[in-house]
Amino acid sequence: MERSPNGHPGTEAPVHKHPHKVYCFGDFKLDLLGGCLLHQEREVKLRPKAFEVLTYLVENSGRLVGKEELIRAVWPDTFVTDDSLVKCLKDVRVALQDDSQFHIKTVPRRGYVFTTQVRENEDVSAEAFLPASPGRQVEYPRGVIDSTVDDQDSAFRIAETSVSPSTVQFPYSARVRRFSWTALVMVLGVLVVTSAALLAYSRYYNRSQVPSAPVGSIAVLPLRNLSGDPTNDYFSDGMTDSLITALSKVEGLKVISRGSVFRFKGQEVDPREVGKQLSVAAVLEGSVRKDGESVRVGVRLVSVDDGRVLWTGEMYNRALRDIFALQDDIARSVAAGLKLELSGEGERQLARRYTDNVEAYQYYLKGRYYWNKRTEEGLKQGIEYFEEAIAKDPRYAQAYAGLADSYILMGVGDYSVLPPKEAMPKAKEAALKALAIDETLAEAHTSLGFLNYVFDWDWSGAESHFRRAIELNPNYVTAHHWYGLYLGVMGRFDEGIEQAQRAVELDPSSPIINTDLGLIFCYARQPDRAIEQLKKTLAREPDFVVARWRLARAYAQKAMYQEAISELQKAIDASGRKPYYLSLMGYVQAHAGNRAEALKIVKELQGLPQGQENWPALIATVYVGLGDKDRAFEWLDRAYQERFTALIGLKVEPMFDNLRSDPRFAALVRRVGLAS
Repeated sequence: MERSPNGHPGTEAPVHKHPHKVYCFGDFKLDLLGGCLLHQEREVKLRPKAFEVLTYLVENSGRLVGKEELIRAVWPDTFVTDDSLVKCLKDVRVALQDDSQFHIKTVPRRGYVFTTQVRENEDVSAEAFLPASPGRQVEYPRGVIDSTVDDQDSAFRIAETSVSPSTVQFPYSARVRRFSWTALVMVLGVLVVTSAALLAYSRYYNRSQVPSAPVGSIAVLPLRNLSGDPTNDYFSDGMTDSLITALSKVEGLKVISRGSVFRFKGQEVDPREVGKQLSVAAVLEGSVRKDGESVRVGVRLVSVDDGRVLWTGEMYNRALRDIFALQDDIARSVAAGLKLELSGEGERQLARRYTDNVEAYQYYLKGRYYWNKRTEEGLKQGIEYFEEAIAKDPRYAQAYAGLADSYILMGVGDYSVLPPKEAMPKAKEAALKALAIDETLAEAHTSLGFLNYVFDWDWSGAESHFRRAIELNPNYVTAHHWYGLYLGVMGRFDEGIEQAQRAVELDPSSPIINTDLGLIFCYARQPDRAIEQLKKTLAREPDFVVARWRLARAYAQKAMYQEAISELQKAIDASGRKPYYLSLMGYVQAHAGNRAEALKIVKELQGLPQGQENWPALIATVYVGLGDKDRAFEWLDRAYQERFTALIGLKVEPMFDNLRSDPRFAALVRRVGLAS
């Protein structure tokens, strides 16, 4: 047998063939030669197979890796169950602090994608190609995994001394003997090839990761609350709202509103599927962890077209007192990731702050959190938090706008718990205070526009505020929604439909906006379009009873009374006999020839507590169906005296068509201010 130069049997000692390759992502480094994972230069322990799983995903970053492919790569000659892979992935997620799937995204039933941007670094030295002296124990760099340990064993060996490959000491004679001009040429050749490959990879990577043209539309998914404390949901939700608000002010960027994106809160979703549902080009997702006085946020931007990660932000770690600067940084980084060119005004809008008081800001976030629950208790709790925010910062315009919105919902619609005469003046006072502090606040203009037309019957003032709100923030969905309804009751149907459709575009999943588009079709005497729109809404939200109520209205317009009765019965049963639905049922039963049923409903409505919203107008509607004009006008006059909101639709309401030829109706329209 041929012996090696030092007399030991065997062939030439093995050559180190691989360069010192290190992958960097976020705050981590994956050192392949060293066999270790570092976080901010500190080692993070991983079992051997978990290390291999992470390596394979990193080396295939940006690409969907199927479960079977990953198992074959890590266990090529061994049969293992899915449990082994799941355990390894769990270990990797713990090591990467990736419980929010910031680095490794699970695509349900398909596999995994390593989504964080990866930078590759190769440190190639001449000594890396020198053969080891036979029979000599080479001391590997700290973190090398002991290949003699069984794969299922969680133990691994770490050398005591930290050394790099370039400092491994070989006998001087061996280095002199082995190092030659040939080796040097090999090294230089590898360097040239490696540099060219890295340059090509860099060009490819940059081309695939960064959009070549500005992205025109985005949805911001709810940031995950990783604090482990559900009471901190207000903070993660509020951070999401703040990002939506900031980005919505960027000129030329369509931003999906809160209502549609929060449908996905707490769900395991594929950003591409969400983006397709919402008709946007990119989706922003991430997480937030609030721990005492510290905040940790991670976000990334995903292309809906092909699932590429367009931009991954650093893992932001800030003190709570720096929350406003943190939001500014994230908003600017997202705008840059979207390839948007911001004007000076655009920069100012992104960086705009409504308060510098962190306590006031947290109270405001809690107020909006409870306001969005849309319950009586939630609205009352929201008012308390808005008032706390104002107490901390008396010039906090957004908090006043939140207070106005709370009183609006408490005085009208499905959430009404106060008589309009009590709720609306409080709402108006808060909205005016907000505008006195900040005239450029779109939310306050929208609130005041709504109050002007629903309660004050100041039609020109209402339009002025709606138009100003849309000018200030073209993405503010509530402004388009309420302006569309205003235009509908004014009889400007084409304009109203256009505004409502814009609201649907900004908030495609909103059941109330989709339903109110159907209502405007009813006002426009287009019941077929209304039926189509409302059926589509109910297909997505079968439990949304307001849509059933509006669908029954459309059926009644076409004299399809049995269909209307069927839908109304479902709505009445689901709502606990809501007065609005009872009123329409009485009207439809009267037209269907069931006078006794209609009169029973009149009696039930007359038993309602006086002061409940619109109860005189609801009774008048049934009498219109019964053909009793005198009693109908008697109850409509009572509604006028109480300034009930139902009268704003007098000019266009199809159910009042039988009254239009009566002089008393024209007089009532003039008193409400709708004659022109």
